[in-house]
Amino acid sequence: MKIIVDEIAEGKVIRPHGKIDILTSAELRSMLNDLTKKKVMNIVVDLEQVTYIDSSGLATLLEGLKNLKEYDGKMKLSNVPDRIQKVLSLMKLDMIFDIVK
Repeated sequence: MKIIVDEIAEGKVIRPHGKIDILTSAELRSMLNDLTKKKVMNIVVDLEQVTYIDSSGLATLLEGLKNLKEYDGKMKLSNVPDRIQKVLSLMKLDMIFDIVK
């Protein structure tokens, strides 16, 4: 998996490409942990180029959200493909994450 990180005025945008699964979620977890250690206040995870996400990928996003909330940081998911939106809805995670277009 390739991850691109861009700086925006209010924080960072993380753009993972490919699958977020048991084999690749550690890389995303490490990236999120680095940003939360630096107390980045706003993180947008752009899922447009994500082709698949499994339970370990979802757990990674939840862990990142939890870590951000410890210091009042915020996470948004953007450009969520329909297939991933269905998984988020099925798991009721669309009620936990702030999902934007």
